[in-house]
Amino acid sequence: MSSFTKALIVEAVAQKPKGWRRFLPPGFHTPKWKIWTGFDYAVGDLQNPSEVITVPGAFVFDGASVPLLLRFFVPMAHPNYIQAAALHDWMLESRLYSRRHCDEVFHEALGVLGMTRFWRGAMFAAVRLGALRWRIRKTLKTGVRK
Repeated sequence: MSSFTKALIVEAVAQKPKGWRRFLPPGFHTPKWKIWTGFDYAVGDLQNPSEVITVPGAFVFDGASVPLLLRFFVPMAHPNYIQAAALHDWMLESRLYSRRHCDEVFHEALGVLGMTRFWRGAMFAAVRLGALRWRIRKTLKTGVRK
């Protein structure tokens, strides 16, 4: 079974919102988190993994990207899934992996962290919708579809 090799240790990164966002209450701002020490995620069997993904220390990420109206039900940072969100964000930012692979590893990592099948499915659907939104925005911006 896949596995994280270390527990996640993060610190909140203070931010100064700019423009009109500075008038919003703090709960409406997107939090940023900094990983203190890196961790590995072994895909497949821990003793014989098919892939090991290394998330470096000092990586800054925003937790789970949850639309504002849904944050009451699914906060952007929760101990049950923040490590999977850090893994997913790093994989996307590194550009070493396809978007689909990042999303599939995120889904698997949620299971490793003990998320129920229902919530894993809901969060996977959300990142897939996010990928579709990202692709549409990119296509509109560049005029090229990949």
